[in-house]
Amino acid sequence: MQLPDLSLLLVMVIFWATYVVLKVFVLKPLGSILEEREQAVAGATAALSEALDHEKETLAEIDRRLTEARKEALAARQAARADANAKRQTLLEDARAQAKAAVAEAQEKLDREIGAARSDLAKNARATAAEIASLALGRRIA
Repeated sequence: MQLPDLSLLLVMVIFWATYVVLKVFVLKPLGSILEEREQAVAGATAALSEALDHEKETLAEIDRRLTEARKEALAARQAARADANAKRQTLLEDARAQAKAAVAEAQEKLDREIGAARSDLAKNARATAAEIASLALGRRIA
Protein backbone atom coordinates (compact mmCIF):
# COMPACT_ATOMS: atom_id res chain seq x y z
CA MET A 1 0.00 0.00 0.00
CA GLN A 2 1.22 3.23 -1.02
CA LEU A 3 0.68 6.45 0.77
CA PRO A 4 -1.16 9.07 -1.16
CA ASP A 5 0.91 11.91 -2.51
CA LEU A 6 0.56 14.72 -0.01
CA SER A 7 2.68 17.19 -1.93
CA LEU A 8 -0.39 18.92 -3.35
CA LEU A 9 -1.78 19.27 0.10
CA LEU A 10 1.57 20.57 1.35
CA VAL A 11 1.76 23.12 -1.47
CA MET A 12 -1.78 24.29 -0.67
CA VAL A 13 -0.92 24.66 3.04
CA ILE A 14 2.24 26.58 2.21
CA PHE A 15 0.31 28.76 -0.27
CA TRP A 16 -2.39 29.63 2.26
CA ALA A 17 0.13 30.18 5.03
CA THR A 18 2.11 32.50 2.75
CA TYR A 19 -1.10 34.27 1.77
CA VAL A 20 -2.09 34.78 5.42
CA VAL A 21 1.40 36.04 6.36
CA LEU A 22 1.51 38.40 3.38
CA LYS A 23 -2.01 39.61 4.07
CA VAL A 24 -1.32 40.31 7.72
CA PHE A 25 2.18 41.75 7.43
CA VAL A 26 2.26 43.32 3.94
CA LEU A 27 -1.12 43.84 2.29
CA LYS A 28 -3.04 45.25 5.27
CA PRO A 29 -0.31 47.76 6.28
CA LEU A 30 0.26 48.68 2.65
CA GLY A 31 -3.51 49.11 2.15
CA SER A 32 -3.79 51.28 5.24
CA ILE A 33 -0.83 53.40 4.07
CA LEU A 34 -2.44 53.84 0.65
CA GLU A 35 -5.78 54.66 2.31
CA GLU A 36 -4.11 57.27 4.54
CA ARG A 37 -2.35 58.75 1.52
CA GLU A 38 -5.65 58.92 -0.37
CA GLN A 39 -7.29 60.66 2.58
CA ALA A 40 -4.35 63.07 2.88
CA VAL A 41 -4.58 63.89 -0.84
CA ALA A 42 -8.35 64.41 -0.54
CA GLY A 43 -7.84 66.64 2.53
CA ALA A 44 -5.11 68.62 0.77
CA THR A 45 -7.31 69.04 -2.30
CA ALA A 46 -10.17 70.28 -0.14
CA ALA A 47 -7.83 72.64 1.74
CA LEU A 48 -6.43 73.94 -1.57
CA SER A 49 -9.93 74.52 -2.91
CA GLU A 50 -10.89 76.33 0.29
CA ALA A 51 -7.70 78.42 0.18
CA LEU A 52 -8.35 79.36 -3.45
CA ASP A 53 -11.92 80.38 -2.62
CA HIS A 54 -10.64 82.44 0.32
CA GLU A 55 -8.02 84.03 -1.93
CA LYS A 56 -10.69 84.97 -4.49
CA GLU A 57 -12.84 86.51 -1.75
CA THR A 58 -9.86 88.40 -0.33
CA LEU A 59 -8.86 89.70 -3.76
CA ALA A 60 -12.44 90.79 -4.41
CA GLU A 61 -12.50 92.61 -1.04
CA ILE A 62 -9.15 94.28 -1.75
CA ASP A 63 -10.36 95.33 -5.19
CA ARG A 64 -13.57 96.73 -3.70
CA ARG A 65 -11.64 98.66 -1.04
CA LEU A 66 -9.18 99.94 -3.64
CA THR A 67 -12.07 101.14 -5.78
CA GLU A 68 -13.59 102.91 -2.76
CA ALA A 69 -10.24 104.52 -1.95
CA ARG A 70 -9.93 105.72 -5.55
CA LYS A 71 -13.42 107.18 -5.41
CA GLU A 72 -12.65 108.93 -2.11
CA ALA A 73 -9.38 110.29 -3.49
CA LEU A 74 -11.16 111.54 -6.60
CA ALA A 75 -13.84 113.21 -4.47
CA ALA A 76 -11.18 114.80 -2.25
CA ARG A 77 -9.26 115.99 -5.31
CA GLN A 78 -12.40 117.48 -6.82
CA ALA A 79 -13.27 119.17 -3.51
CA ALA A 80 -9.76 120.61 -3.29
CA ARG A 81 -10.04 121.86 -6.87
CA ALA A 82 -13.42 123.42 -6.13
CA ASP A 83 -12.00 125.14 -3.03
CA ALA A 84 -8.99 126.35 -4.99
CA ASN A 85 -11.22 127.65 -7.78
CA ALA A 86 -13.42 129.44 -5.25
CA LYS A 87 -10.36 131.03 -3.60
CA ARG A 88 -8.97 131.98 -7.00
CA GLN A 89 -12.28 133.53 -7.99
CA THR A 90 -12.42 135.46 -4.71
CA LEU A 91 -8.85 136.69 -5.22
CA LEU A 92 -9.66 137.71 -8.80
CA GLU A 93 -12.75 139.60 -7.69
CA ASP A 94 -10.77 141.35 -4.93
CA ALA A 95 -8.00 142.23 -7.38
CA ARG A 96 -10.54 143.56 -9.88
CA ALA A 97 -12.22 145.63 -7.18
CA GLN A 98 -8.85 147.00 -6.06
CA ALA A 99 -7.90 147.74 -9.67
CA LYS A 100 -11.22 149.51 -10.26
CA ALA A 101 -10.72 151.52 -7.06
CA ALA A 102 -7.16 152.40 -8.09
CA VAL A 103 -8.34 153.41 -11.58
CA ALA A 104 -11.16 155.51 -10.12
CA GLU A 105 -8.76 157.15 -7.67
CA ALA A 106 -6.23 157.84 -10.43
CA GLN A 107 -8.99 159.22 -12.65
CA GLU A 108 -10.14 161.53 -9.85
CA LYS A 109 -6.55 162.66 -9.26
CA LEU A 110 -6.10 163.30 -12.99
CA ASP A 111 -9.39 165.18 -13.14
CA ARG A 112 -8.27 167.36 -10.19
CA GLU A 113 -4.86 167.94 -11.76
CA ILE A 114 -6.46 168.75 -15.12
CA GLY A 115 -8.82 171.18 -13.39
CA ALA A 116 -5.91 172.77 -11.51
CA ALA A 117 -3.85 172.97 -14.71
CA ARG A 118 -6.75 174.57 -16.59
CA SER A 119 -7.32 177.13 -13.87
CA ASP A 120 -3.55 177.90 -13.77
CA LEU A 121 -3.55 178.09 -17.55
CA ALA A 122 -6.52 180.45 -17.51
CA LYS A 123 -4.80 182.63 -14.88
CA ASN A 124 -1.48 182.66 -16.65
CA ALA A 125 -2.85 182.76 -20.20
CA ARG A 126 -3.01 186.59 -20.35
CA ALA A 127 0.39 187.08 -18.85
CA THR A 128 1.93 184.41 -21.10
CA ALA A 129 0.19 185.87 -24.17
CA ALA A 130 1.46 189.36 -23.31
CA GLU A 131 4.99 188.04 -22.80
CA ILE A 132 4.92 186.13 -26.12
CA ALA A 133 3.57 189.20 -27.92
CA SER A 134 6.27 191.38 -26.32
CA LEU A 135 8.95 189.00 -27.47
CA ALA A 136 7.49 188.72 -30.94
CA LEU A 137 7.01 192.46 -31.37
CA GLY A 138 10.16 193.40 -29.60
CA ARG A 139 8.45 195.87 -27.31
CA ARG A 140 6.59 195.74 -24.09
CA ILE A 141 2.84 195.33 -24.18
CA ALA A 142 0.84 196.34 -21.21
